[in-house]
Amino acid sequence: MTMNLNVRVDVFIIIYSCLCLTLTGASEAERRLHHKLFQNYNMKVRPARFWQEKVMVRVGMTLSQLVSLNEKNGEMTTNVFMNLAWTDYRLSWNPEEYDNIDVLRIPPNKVWRPDIYLINNNDGQFDVALYVNVLVYSNGLVNWLPPAIYRSSCSIEVAYFPFDWQNCSMVFRSYTYDASEVDLQYFLDDHDNEIHEIVIDENAFTENGEWAICHKPSRKNVKEDLYEDITFYLIIERKPLFYIINIIVPCILTSVLAIFVFYLPPGAGEKMTLSISVLIALTVFMLLLADKVPETSLAIPIIVNYVMFTMILVTFSVILSVVVLNLHHRTPSTHFMPNWVRKVFIDFLPKYIGMTRPAPDEVVFKEEACENTPIPSFNGRQPGGEYFFRKINPDLVMPWRGRCESTVQLQRHPDTDGFCLILPPNLKAAIGAVTYMAEQLKKQDTDDSMTGDWQFIALVVDRLFLWLFVIITTLGTLAMFLDASFNYTPNNPFP
Repeated sequence: MTMNLNVRVDVFIIIYSCLCLTLTGASEAERRLHHKLFQNYNMKVRPARFWQEKVMVRVGMTLSQLVSLNEKNGEMTTNVFMNLAWTDYRLSWNPEEYDNIDVLRIPPNKVWRPDIYLINNNDGQFDVALYVNVLVYSNGLVNWLPPAIYRSSCSIEVAYFPFDWQNCSMVFRSYTYDASEVDLQYFLDDHDNEIHEIVIDENAFTENGEWAICHKPSRKNVKEDLYEDITFYLIIERKPLFYIINIIVPCILTSVLAIFVFYLPPGAGEKMTLSISVLIALTVFMLLLADKVPETSLAIPIIVNYVMFTMILVTFSVILSVVVLNLHHRTPSTHFMPNWVRKVFIDFLPKYIGMTRPAPDEVVFKEEACENTPIPSFNGRQPGGEYFFRKINPDLVMPWRGRCESTVQLQRHPDTDGFCLILPPNLKAAIGAVTYMAEQLKKQDTDDSMTGDWQFIALVVDRLFLWLFVIITTLGTLAMFLDASFNYTPNNPFP
């Protein structure tokens, strides 16, 4: 039993010693390699064998997330990994001499790095987010893949907001080296083919809820004075669903309310209240858009144009509602109706806008039909005829009976064959009173007829404005949003 335990302890010690020797050997080889590479290494010197030689630096980008695009500040925020690769002949070795070590991971502040930064940054942060180790291969190839969150400036085109697309770019160049010292080239893929676009990391990419990426090309720009850069483009298209649901649809419904102001009868007394309420609602929409749209005078967004178009229509609806109410409350004692107004708004327009006015004869005919309806009888007598069977006090019917000063006389005019009727004074007064009442009733009928004509004219004008606003609102809405439908993202990013 004791012998078996001692054997197991000896085996464990032997295995542990071999493992320690192996690890120590590997660490010793890496230490010697580090010592050999950086013994006379100067990180401030460009890795060129002679002064005229150019150092080729390949630049690429892997996109992890399009964080946001701030239209108001003209700023695009992206989460990326930069892909930088160059060859440093001083960092090469023979792997066979160092236990087949083929790659080293070295802190970036110990090797020469090209000072390539984002030129069009918007927040003053030129550098990457984290200084990760560089990968140094035995043939001298150096790869550096640092993560970065860039806030780059982007010129915003607001003419077709929110049915717009934007072309944002990120420009990378060396701050201190020109094209005669550092040659910028595209990054290579696994098959040594140049990558002329931004790479999307499918495993880590997070889609943006407002923008869809349509094109992501890259281009090398060479200009005068030995200037060159690598520019990465993001051509993105806005997803307009949020704005359609929250702004455009309520705005269209508000314009429909402005149309129905003219369908509300003038006598209801709520036309002005409805018009002003719609105007206040559109003012609120304008305030909401002011916080979202960039403060620029180069172009006016299409949605602002539509809100302004609707606000102008609502303003005119308020003014025209005042006109309609003025026509509705006119009377013959305050206004005279010209003959052309009667011909245009009573005789001509109604039949073309779908309005008909009942003729006065039809109303009288209906009233006569109601009067000629036979009255049911009770016990063989009609209810109205019972007064002829009762004994009526004559003094109640003719209170002046017996007090007449004289009877009616027929007198002949002298020197003529004509006769005149001489009435007693009290009968003359009664006839004068009846005549006055008849004239007043006739005048009241005339005034009522004129008032009815003014009210009908108000209805005709209301209906005319209703159809005009329906046509103008429909054509204006279709014209603006159909124009936006032609603003599509180009198929070729570099036509």
